[in-house]
Amino acid sequence: RQVMTNEEWLNSGSAPDMLKTLYAEQPQYFRMSALQLHRFLIACCWKHSHLIPQEGIRDGLRGAERWIAGEISDDELNRLNWDAEGDAFHLDYAKDPDDLAGIEAMVADIPQLDGMPFAEAHALLTRAAYFAELSMIYSTMSRPWIESLFASEFVCPDLLREHLAPEFAD
Repeated sequence: RQVMTNEEWLNSGSAPDMLKTLYAEQPQYFRMSALQLHRFLIACCWKHSHLIPQEGIRDGLRGAERWIAGEISDDELNRLNWDAEGDAFHLDYAKDPDDLAGIEAMVADIPQLDGMPFAEAHALLTRAAYFAELSMIYSTMSRPWIESLFASEFVCPDLLREHLAPEFAD
């Protein structure tokens, strides 16, 4: 079992490693900090918002922020999540030439993807869409550890430190 110190937490460049170690050492922290983790995941989505151009997903992220603030109901969050999941599925399962042309146009409109092969860009957008869709509803899930979220390429160590401040034995 790996042990992390406060200094390692403050200096780590790998949010997945930080989260994995924190969960191994302090699993109860995840249950006690569900809303902070939820805010962290949404912040990660906004950091990568250039990879999430779909309005349905962006509306869902804004809705998740409002849900955390107690401004919308569970039913409204679930409705927004349904729409966001549809956007993710559209990316993932597009086979129709018109749908693929729309995705190609979406990729072309994202400067950060310039020069990336379409299949690679499409896969990246799909991963970002699913990450955002699942991040929207993190606090509503019964299990605190969600591997696809916490091991994701989209989690950021600086944002993690901004949202969570666990204590480790030194």
